[in-house]
Amino acid sequence: MLLKVVVLQQLYGNLSDEQMEYALLDRLSWQRFIGMADARDLPDARTLWAFKNLIAGGGGAEVLFREVSHQLARAGLTAKGGQLIDATIVEVPKTRVSDESRETLNNGQTPAHWDAKCIAHTDGDARWTMKHGKWFYGYKGHINADQKHKLIRAIEVTPANVDDRVPLEKLIDADAVRLESGKTVHADKGYDAKATRELLKAQGLRDGVARKDDAQRYDQTDNQKRNKRLSRIRARVEHVFGGWEKTMGKRLRSIGETRAKSMIVVQATVYNLRRWITLDARIDGRGASTA
Repeated sequence: MLLKVVVLQQLYGNLSDEQMEYALLDRLSWQRFIGMADARDLPDARTLWAFKNLIAGGGGAEVLFREVSHQLARAGLTAKGGQLIDATIVEVPKTRVSDESRETLNNGQTPAHWDAKCIAHTDGDARWTMKHGKWFYGYKGHINADQKHKLIRAIEVTPANVDDRVPLEKLIDADAVRLESGKTVHADKGYDAKATRELLKAQGLRDGVARKDDAQRYDQTDNQKRNKRLSRIRARVEHVFGGWEKTMGKRLRSIGETRAKSMIVVQATVYNLRRWITLDARIDGRGASTA
């Protein structure tokens, strides 16, 4: 029942625990969904907070993600097409900091001039990173989505300043069954490196990673043509992040790495559930059975 509450909380815009408590009291349809219609002892904000701590500490979010993945497979929505690899930044609560304090935090230390209140309200496990000239504080959700269904098949969570290539080996799927449906790994220029190409080759995967400009060559035409051709496929992963952000926003209401990793995995699971409904509707539109 509480898992259903957590799913609802994310599905309707990443509500705070207090907002969720009010919504459960206010909406009979939500009470019916969680199996507690007309009940007097509906979960309150503290109960929900404690439950999310429980699943964070016990790995419950990962179990939920795997269970939904199994259900997707049983519904016929197995991974097909290329593997789309990318990462997105998920922000956490932060305070305004100077450049010096930002560097201190990224080194895993606490600025000497911070008081107890400032420390308590800042996630010491998160890290700063810059993207498109703007600073972000939080974590990265690294995903592997399949090309055909745009469902998240694997996810890893790291502090935001970790290079996108670090969790790549854990994300790619070199299983024989998966290779039959798609061998190409698509990723942007941030993954372009000799080590990446060697890893893909060793795993029997095709290289669909966009190339950076070759400093040894004046004419970049070949690289640009290749990147343009591959980008039409790789761009599908942006649809995944767009759906994620539209549904839940890419921002957490928690502090600490354990809780952050858990909630990011929950959000990825909720994205898959929502995407599943969309895919079922499309199948229904063709007159096929979704059983």
